[in-house]
Amino acid sequence: MSSRQALRPWLVCLGGAIMLFSVMGLGSNVYSVYQPFIIAQNGFTNTQAAWIITTRSLFIVLGMLTANALCVRVGIRPAVTGAMLLLALSRFLFGATGSLPAYLVAAATTGLAYSWAGMIPLSLLINNWFQDRNAFALGLASAGSGLATILVPTPLTWLIQTGGLKAAFWTEGVFVLALALLVLILVRDEPGSLGLAPYVQGGTAGHPPVHHPAPGGMTPLYWGLYLTAVFLTGAPTGIGISNVGVLYRTEGYNPSTVAALVSCVGLALMAGKILYGELADRLGGRLASYILYVVALAAYGLLCLAPNGSELCAFGAAALFGLALPLSNVSYSIWAKDFLGDAGFSRGLKWSQSLYALGIVVFGPVPGWLADRTDSYVASYQLFLGMMALSWLFIILVYRRTGAGGRPTASPAPSPTK
Repeated sequence: MSSRQALRPWLVCLGGAIMLFSVMGLGSNVYSVYQPFIIAQNGFTNTQAAWIITTRSLFIVLGMLTANALCVRVGIRPAVTGAMLLLALSRFLFGATGSLPAYLVAAATTGLAYSWAGMIPLSLLINNWFQDRNAFALGLASAGSGLATILVPTPLTWLIQTGGLKAAFWTEGVFVLALALLVLILVRDEPGSLGLAPYVQGGTAGHPPVHHPAPGGMTPLYWGLYLTAVFLTGAPTGIGISNVGVLYRTEGYNPSTVAALVSCVGLALMAGKILYGELADRLGGRLASYILYVVALAAYGLLCLAPNGSELCAFGAAALFGLALPLSNVSYSIWAKDFLGDAGFSRGLKWSQSLYALGIVVFGPVPGWLADRTDSYVASYQLFLGMMALSWLFIILVYRRTGAGGRPTASPAPSPTK
């Protein structure tokens, strides 16, 4: 196998990581750093501020429903590059305004960018470029969102405190434009466009592709249970990460500690996505997902202890929370293939991502509403703990019904030539 054949799939993987660094990391995860400052500077109530996240989530749903069609119609590369330009525009809008309606317009633009350069196009890219180590490559690329959450919060907090929200948002917008150029250079829709073949472990010539047929037992009832399980993960993960900063600020932690906690979430998220992808490749989606749910329940339990003032407990919660967050993105690609096979993968991914985003929309105002009445975000994380437990129960039932997600078998070796 030529060095170009060996390297090019990983360059596409790098392009995918930059996509998620931008639209998920900067556009969603790192936003939790801005939220307390937006509330304080503009005099918003917690409920008003929650509507910014809810609006972003509503447009994520709309974007998810159209992402597949957009990628097919214009191509993955033009779609994701255009989405990153939308993200840059949203940063400029956030920086130029101080009114809630304008913030909502910027949030809507962020939501479309999140969908059109997020997990759906990334999963399609990885499926096109990787015949082997698919889950690992997906986890590695999606870890880009965690990298943003590691690197950005501390300098961003400093920039907000010294230059204000406008300087921070506009600096971020210019940075995203540079990242969009890198994506345009690195990403190609499929290897055939460059005269290459998908990545194969060890470069084995003639290695036949492994087909994933749909398992039996996925009746409408169990399809509904699966989609409900996905819906229930939306608020705990999508809203949960956006409110980590304000959770600990409300409980009296200083801004530098909160920024470090958000970075800790990002570091663990980055590691968790890679680890989850590796576990899924080695153990199968079922056992890997069960492990992740156990970590998630432990994380939400510790987040509920934020009022105790223990920084050790807070950093433990942040680490476990980050490790569990692949449940909100990488898992949907694995579950779609486990439960619907290759033929239903795109459909399963679209509905999974859409129901996830719908969960964020439906519960979006709840944390702010509860905080205005209890002066704390802890009640929201108690709710999230219960939702994740119920989601795990439904996933267990679907895996048991279908028998899917077992330990992968080795791919058949090519027949020797005579």
